[in-house]
Amino acid sequence: MKLTAASLRDPASLPDAPVWAVVGAEDLARRQAMDAIAGHYLDPALAEFDHDRIEGESLDTTRVLAAWQTVPLASRRRVVTVSRVEEAPAAELQKLTQAISTPCERGCLILELRSDEGKDVKTLLKAADAAGVVVTCAAAKADDARSFLKDAAAGAGVRLEPAAAEEMLRRLGSDLWQLESELRKLADYIWPGQSIGRQHVDTMIPAPPEDRVFAMIDAVCEGSASEALRMLRDLFLLADDERSAAHRTLALLARHFRLLWQARSLRDAGFPFQDASALPAGADRFLLPSPNLQDVLKRQAFLMRKFAAQSRRFGLKRLSTVFEILTETDLALKGYALSAGSPQADLEMCLTRIAMAARSPAKAGPGSA
Repeated sequence: MKLTAASLRDPASLPDAPVWAVVGAEDLARRQAMDAIAGHYLDPALAEFDHDRIEGESLDTTRVLAAWQTVPLASRRRVVTVSRVEEAPAAELQKLTQAISTPCERGCLILELRSDEGKDVKTLLKAADAAGVVVTCAAAKADDARSFLKDAAAGAGVRLEPAAAEEMLRRLGSDLWQLESELRKLADYIWPGQSIGRQHVDTMIPAPPEDRVFAMIDAVCEGSASEALRMLRDLFLLADDERSAAHRTLALLARHFRLLWQARSLRDAGFPFQDASALPAGADRFLLPSPNLQDVLKRQAFLMRKFAAQSRRFGLKRLSTVFEILTETDLALKGYALSAGSPQADLEMCLTRIAMAARSPAKAGPGSA
């Protein structure tokens, strides 16, 4: 039998099964599903005596079976939880697959898996489906996460402003467990009954590393090499791998200037940077499939002012120079061109040259530098 995590919200509707497999990428949904299943069988007064917890990494099938077949003290079934089953040795997974084909009358075996990848794991899930129930806990979508935040805020006795909710999703993604944890912190930070605003999110939740890159790019576009280099060095101090950090940073730089090239082309065609939907005639020929400036501005209207300002500074000739710098840096990082000595030095040279181009005197005329 297959169920979703949402179907477990009504305990009275749960089937009586000796084997449950809870699988999926969403941590909070998995934990809530496991708690609902265990609570369905356990007597609250003696729950700790009738519940065994085993880690998959050290899985011993003989021990699992012994616990599963033990008669409960007071509960409907004795619950045995095996966490992170996918980390178990292959031999133990195969033993467990064979064992659950003979259900236990007084036990409930709950298998938790973050992933259904791998031959042995798939075989185990097939056996669990035949012997009991498989519960899927797929990663939450953005709309699901928004609804979750709204409900969680109401449960905490606070109101979450839409801008704050969107910023939480941007910084944390759709991981419900992390969203719930950070929302609790925000609710404790403000007075009960008050609203959580964007300013509270900025104070309590660290910005993602990409935000530092975007601030660095803004400094480069303003021609501030010293500020951009300071931010770059901070990024490399936090990086686990210097070469990977350099490639990621260069990719974000290139993405920004591809968007800026589209912005400048639209400016030269008469776009006033007021409404992302009101593009001038023939604008489609300026827009790239990805990244597409119109799509970006529709999703993040606050970027309109930034691209309007930066497109005044960077004409098409100046942007052409920037793309040459980015290409040379890419080749240096890949070993196909002369390097400045290290990935970090290559990026420092790249930022310095772009900042110098941004500071050079602009010439009049459409598309000029």
